[in-house]
Amino acid sequence: MRNAYVCLALSIVPGLLFAQEAQLPKDAKELLDHAERVLAAGNTQFAQAEALLLEALELAPDNAQLNARMGTCQLNGPRRQQALPYLLKAQAAAPELPRVHFLTAYALQLNGRWDEAILSYEKHNQAAPFQDEEPLFNSAAKHITECKNGKLLMAEPTNAEVRNLGKGINSPESDYGALTTADGSTLIFTSRRPTSPNAKVNKDNLEHFEEILTCHWRSGKWSEVEPLPAPVNTASNDASVGLFNDGRTLLIYRDDEGTGDLFESKRTGDVWSEPVSMGPNINSADHESSAWFSFDRKWLYFVSDRQVDNVGGQDIFRSKWDDTANAWGEAENLGPTINSVHDEEGVFVHPDGRTIYFSSKGHNTMGGYDVFRSRLGDGGWTKPENLGWPVNSPDDDLFFVLTANGTTAYLSSLRPDGLGEDDLYEVTFKPTTAPLHGSLLANGSGAAPFEEADSPSTVLVKGRIKDLKMLNGMEAFIEMMDLDDASLVARFSSDAATGEYMVALPAGRRYAMYVKANGFLVHSQTVEVPVGRSNVEMDLDVTMEPLANGSRSTMRNLFFASESAVLEEASLADIDQLHELLTRNAELRLEISGHTDSDGAAEFNAKLSKARAEAVRDRLVQRGIDGARLIGIGCGDSRPVAPNDSESNKALNRRTEVKVL
Repeated sequence: MRNAYVCLALSIVPGLLFAQEAQLPKDAKELLDHAERVLAAGNTQFAQAEALLLEALELAPDNAQLNARMGTCQLNGPRRQQALPYLLKAQAAAPELPRVHFLTAYALQLNGRWDEAILSYEKHNQAAPFQDEEPLFNSAAKHITECKNGKLLMAEPTNAEVRNLGKGINSPESDYGALTTADGSTLIFTSRRPTSPNAKVNKDNLEHFEEILTCHWRSGKWSEVEPLPAPVNTASNDASVGLFNDGRTLLIYRDDEGTGDLFESKRTGDVWSEPVSMGPNINSADHESSAWFSFDRKWLYFVSDRQVDNVGGQDIFRSKWDDTANAWGEAENLGPTINSVHDEEGVFVHPDGRTIYFSSKGHNTMGGYDVFRSRLGDGGWTKPENLGWPVNSPDDDLFFVLTANGTTAYLSSLRPDGLGEDDLYEVTFKPTTAPLHGSLLANGSGAAPFEEADSPSTVLVKGRIKDLKMLNGMEAFIEMMDLDDASLVARFSSDAATGEYMVALPAGRRYAMYVKANGFLVHSQTVEVPVGRSNVEMDLDVTMEPLANGSRSTMRNLFFASESAVLEEASLADIDQLHELLTRNAELRLEISGHTDSDGAAEFNAKLSKARAEAVRDRLVQRGIDGARLIGIGCGDSRPVAPNDSESNKALNRRTEVKVL
């Protein structure tokens, strides 16, 4: 899935610098020829080729051909920045050599030496005014623009710390495609490291096949990395490209009959299911490389280089889930605001429901892929904003993902402190300029702070669903409804083996949370977080009440005006849930009881609570439920569940309960 940027440069020196060969000592020439043969075997042989070229340079340290060859070798190796001293030496010794100014300029760009890089790109244009047969060497103008962007972005850095995840997570081979659960407790990523002594090599690129690995945050550190078992990993390429925020639905890239396609696997306990194709509207005859679900799972955003409806190269598309067809609908291109004429890759959809992060070689990148952000509003997608230095670097920065609290992110990058090839990095955003509340560069020309009200914020709800009798984790279906209009926001399930669940939701809305399972009463909960709040995490364990005589459940989303028995519109979601429960269980009879706090006279409270219970009963009868199955009683303040000594406790006592008769 991951491709080297300057692979074309490998072939340029031997054919064009033949005049330098006559100056090479015989032994150095033999070492150079040997290195050429080794490099032809692929990237896995880089270390051997590097050693041969270093030995040749000891014999002829000033030879332009050897220095240029070592420079191009380094540009295609795991530490590209180390190419610079060799290419500078080659350029100084033989400035007339074709393409040497371009390669030197690129090495200067990778090291953030912007002005020198611009000057060297300009020298390349002067020395090669005509079109080159290799397109790469006709792109000096674009690189000059990137260098100007880089200079501006570095002048006003984002207040963030970028840290290499170090040995164990990273290896000398490529490590990329980091995915994290919403709470940041699990990391899943792709690696080309050999995980066994008999690990196979891909004949197409002579590198090890991609494999999906995972680790967990425990006792303040990451656990030992281990491969995900079959059927997730196979003998071919398997790459991690997307993860639903419950941490139990994994999107996988696979080579399928010569094309890259997307698949979905679901986890129960520690067991992952057989990956299933995302279907014909997602997978095409072309290449689909990465994807991410929206928080409500109604949309799938993905990257494809399909020729139909294409802006240029790899584009970002999205597809809506069709409940009727039980499949993803027709894909739509996000359009030229998001997609440039260059490649886009690694889309991530923020749980706020309207913000995407992605990497692009276009827009105002400082080199290679940079990470950008855009929001969907009434006027469409906003102009992509570069996340700035040091989140982005002069080289490729890809597969950016955020935890739900918005302060920690992960991405893959090629940087000087890397262990080799792509490495995984952790990004910690400081409070003043985190991406959710921070100073990002809107136009590549200076910092442009976002307003607080414009900042996306989320709430992470997590916990465990248990059976009252067994106290074991159990599978249950969970629905999040918008209390303002009773619309379904998200539907997911708890883990059948552990009962654990997790969901990240946009803040600034009131949600009704319902937990349902066959043979149990519905559990009703209210989830509310004001807009602008960040780092909000709610731990909510739920114990399910069985459908047995005497079992009770509090309906937390039945609302009445003060001193009134008139149901507010926000109560519609709870009424719907009770109607569904009674319809599904035709023999079920319920007692509906109203309860108040201790404020006011006891007689008034008793009458009010009775009227409220009857109002719920009447609404269900209007919906077609037989009135004989429902009894409404008023308990006033006689059955408190908390002391009436604070507003929060009084709110707990003001409730409507249902009891199985």
